[in-house]
Amino acid sequence: MSSDSLGFIAALDIGTTTLRCQIIDHTGRCRGASFNKIKLLYPDSKSVEINPDELWKTIVDVVKMAIKNANISVGEVCFLAISSQRATFVTWRKDTGETLHNFITWKDLRAADITEQINNSWKMTALHTGSSVAHFLTRQTKFGIVANLKFTCSHVTPRLLWLFQNNQDVRDALNSQNLQFGTIDTWLVHKLTRGKSYVTDISNASATGLYDPFSLCWSIIPKYFNIPLSILPPIVDNDFDFGETWGDIFGVPIKIGTVMSDQSAAMFGTLSLNKGDVKVTLGTGAFLNVNTGKEIKEGGRGVYPLVGWRIKGEGVYLNEVACSDAGSLVQWLLAIGLISNVSEISTLIHKTEDSGGVYFVPAFSGLGPPINDESAASGFIGIGARTRKEHLVRAVLESIVYRTVLAYNLFDNKNLRNLKVDGGVSGSDFICQLLADLTGVAVCRANVEMSTLGAAYLAGLNCGFWASSEEVTAIVKSGDIFKPTTCEKGFKSAAEKLEKWQKAAERFMHWYDSK
Repeated sequence: MSSDSLGFIAALDIGTTTLRCQIIDHTGRCRGASFNKIKLLYPDSKSVEINPDELWKTIVDVVKMAIKNANISVGEVCFLAISSQRATFVTWRKDTGETLHNFITWKDLRAADITEQINNSWKMTALHTGSSVAHFLTRQTKFGIVANLKFTCSHVTPRLLWLFQNNQDVRDALNSQNLQFGTIDTWLVHKLTRGKSYVTDISNASATGLYDPFSLCWSIIPKYFNIPLSILPPIVDNDFDFGETWGDIFGVPIKIGTVMSDQSAAMFGTLSLNKGDVKVTLGTGAFLNVNTGKEIKEGGRGVYPLVGWRIKGEGVYLNEVACSDAGSLVQWLLAIGLISNVSEISTLIHKTEDSGGVYFVPAFSGLGPPINDESAASGFIGIGARTRKEHLVRAVLESIVYRTVLAYNLFDNKNLRNLKVDGGVSGSDFICQLLADLTGVAVCRANVEMSTLGAAYLAGLNCGFWASSEEVTAIVKSGDIFKPTTCEKGFKSAAEKLEKWQKAAERFMHWYDSK
């Protein structure tokens, strides 16, 4: 029997800046693909939005074009697998489905003042104090995590509170009990099923900052900050029956095989399925995830436990450290004209052995763990008369690795294994090799598009397209391996540069403090 007779999976990934769809056959091969840019809107210096109508049109067009490029009919697509960026949300009227504003993305900083107010409020002080005492008395992980809880602008809570305060249409809908909230996964499934499905998958829910991974439900946070639970969708597992797309969208109904967050999908796609596995996605931002198995592990400040996925009633948990800027820095280099195209980076990197003493601090959205300073500024330091363009570009790429290594070092490295990288920025050999040198472990570069593949794998397992995880493992091809340097001098030099970069970062901290 030809593998084509088994049909295909359309795997859709909605990233921060790019939307893509791949048509995957039973051998795991991509038979056709399509992608398009997501247009980000910047109404002011702090706001980052997406127009829902434009996003919807782009999604439908990309899926249709991927099917066309695969040279198959839409009727041959058995399942639709969806992965999406997290914590980007919109609200709409319950009765009409009309959205009340643009998507407010996870990179949006308009709620910075509210975030600071929340973190310094008596409510948070009481929460921290009570949790610290409870942790001391019980040693329960839950209380230790809450004792270190600090809100950031990427969490939904402050941005949703900002919306309640500043959008009259939202307030009116809220007061009339006619408001529904959704991250991209919820909104998209709601649109695809014409309102029949109003749910959020557990991996997306856990990344909002509104979720309790211990109780597997919405947490006390919404109630604590007067966010009605009635506007939040029910939370479901990744093997939930999400329904079918409405027939006239793609021509025939397509079963939605799974929905999951992009970082969980990338984790699944790299087959980081065992406790201690580490995955770093170098996309628009850099996201380091550690598989903690069936247990929630306590981390330091800024390390958050997430539900990676939950199928057949069993969950896999992750610890995550997020760095807001990675691929966004490459886009910035293009925007300011320091490079004319992405391929130029490799040429410039090899023009110089080092950055010429120049360091770059990437803090467009602040500096995350372990630095934890949202008021930090971005900038170059160490520029001299002999500094050239290649030094600046190299310094920017090095900064991506330095931030990632700091995140990696937050964990007990002895219990970590299988460091895998994916995402567009991972295509740089320079970045992968420097990451290996500084962590001291081999780095395996997976397929760049692991979010789409991860969602496809899970959808296929959910729906019987593949019989077992072993069958999926057998079709996955191993990637390039970057081994850490064995040269003591080379390692020492790289470590010294990392230390100096940390000193540079200290110079840029607290630049935007309001005090």
